[in-house]
Amino acid sequence: MTDTMLSLHVRRQLPGLDVDVSLDVGCEVLVLAGRSGCGKTTTLNGLTGLIPLDDGRITLEGRTLYDHAARHSVPTERRGIGYLFQSYALFPHLDVAANVGYGLFASSAAQRAQRVDAMLERLGISYLRAMPTRTLSGGERQRVALARALVTEPRVLLLDEPLSALDVQSRAYVRSELGRILRSLTIPTIVVSHDIDDARFLGDRIAVMDAGHIVQCGSAEELAAQPATRFVAEFMGVDLVDLPAADGAVTQRIAFDPWRVRLSRERVNQRYAWRLRIVDIARIGGVVRLRLEGDVAIAAELPLEAWQSDPFSLDEMVYAAVHDNDVRSLSANSLA
Repeated sequence: MTDTMLSLHVRRQLPGLDVDVSLDVGCEVLVLAGRSGCGKTTTLNGLTGLIPLDDGRITLEGRTLYDHAARHSVPTERRGIGYLFQSYALFPHLDVAANVGYGLFASSAAQRAQRVDAMLERLGISYLRAMPTRTLSGGERQRVALARALVTEPRVLLLDEPLSALDVQSRAYVRSELGRILRSLTIPTIVVSHDIDDARFLGDRIAVMDAGHIVQCGSAEELAAQPATRFVAEFMGVDLVDLPAADGAVTQRIAFDPWRVRLSRERVNQRYAWRLRIVDIARIGGVVRLRLEGDVAIAAELPLEAWQSDPFSLDEMVYAAVHDNDVRSLSANSLA
């Protein structure tokens, strides 16, 4: 991680959930990931000052934005934070240029027009300048909302589920474009997501959140290699298998990636092999993901080309095997 630029501790007590998050963020893209309702958006709203906090402290480049103990809170509009809302929150009665320039109320008309034009050009959407936002596609709406968040030259950028409103066909392209833009920035950027593919692609680091707390933070490779909890493993798409002794006690816990699983209709003579039933089949882009259950429950991923040449069927019994070199051993007591 680069040197810390943003340091935050936010605590907010909600009915049935105590959100208590501490993070240090450098000049990087940090993905705050986890299932819906775990407190991700609450964390962003507390950081911006949109909701009151029960405790915490926030500093940005040495400047204190919030200190609960000192009863100090910088107003939202003066915190220097750009925010792309999940709904994009565009004004339907205004055109694209007016939406992007909405936050530049302190600038003259000429300055506002110049900065809006420069931002539209930077994001490749100058052709949308005079378009009403209600006519835009999902990807276009996202880029307009991002332009509005960036045009004020924020010191921090927050994005709440920026890809969730997109259809499957446009999601991969827009994700690629968004990643390119975010990597060009030189400010701390926090992206909220519940999607592991988005988190892997966009994040320099991923902070996995569960029940209001950060349970592990690191690169996608680090989290997949050594998940701190079972939830982290499941979120990262890692298969976990407990290998029992004769008395039923767990003697070894192994982890492996779903794309390392090989499926066969013929018996496989390998150390890590099981006869399992296919209980679910889903195509995700260029990959087919299968859920298999039996003595163990695992996922397997096959390239679409391989699947089309020799497809398996729902409820079919198959052998699933993983090579010894593709298995990572974990402590039997390492995961909650």
